[in-house]
Amino acid sequence: MTYVLIFCLIILAIIFTVFAIMDFYGDKYILDIKALPTNCDTVIILGAGVRADGNPCDLLADRLDTGAKLYVRRICKTILLTGDNNGQVYNELYVMKNWIMKNYTEVNVREKDLLIDNCGFSTYESMYRAKKTFNVKSAIISTNRYHLPRAIFIARTFGIDAYGIASDMRKYDRMNKYKIRERLAQIKDFVLCILRIH
Repeated sequence: MTYVLIFCLIILAIIFTVFAIMDFYGDKYILDIKALPTNCDTVIILGAGVRADGNPCDLLADRLDTGAKLYVRRICKTILLTGDNNGQVYNELYVMKNWIMKNYTEVNVREKDLLIDNCGFSTYESMYRAKKTFNVKSAIISTNRYHLPRAIFIARTFGIDAYGIASDMRKYDRMNKYKIRERLAQIKDFVLCILRIH
C-alpha cells in the first residue's frame, strides 16, 4: 500500500511539473501585438471547428483574423494555415483559406504568401511539420490563450523561435471543456516532445 501511495504521489508531482512548465512558456512567450518580435518567417494559424454551412466557427474565425492582422502589419512574411483535411466532407484548410481571401483583399494578403499544411491533424503534427516540412525558423502562433502554452512549448522543442498571440476576441461555448481537455493534451505532448516521437 505504501508503494502504491508513493507511486501515485510521484505521478502527481510529474503532472503538476508539466503544468508548471507549460504555464511558464505561456507567461514568457505570449505577448501582445506591440511586444511581438518583427520580421518573423510566418504566423502559424492553428485549425479549429468548421460549421456545416462551410464557415469557420467563432474560435477559428478569430484565430484567422488575429493571424492575418500580423501579416498585414508586416510582422510576419507569410501565413501558415495548418489543420485537419479529411477530404471533401471536412476540410479546415479550404475554409480557412477562403475566409482570409474573402475578408482581406489581395493587396493586403497575397495568395502566394498563404502556406497550406494539409496534414496538421494535431498541434504536435502542425509544429513538427512547420519545422521539418516548411523550414520555419521563427514564428508567431495565433490561437486561443488556453492553447498557446502547449503550442509554443512544442514549437520551441523543435527549434522554432516561437511566440504566441492570444486570439480570444469574445466568449466561446464549451470553453471549460476545452481547457480540461487541453491539460490532458499538455501531458501527452510533453511526453511526445521528450521522446521526440513521430
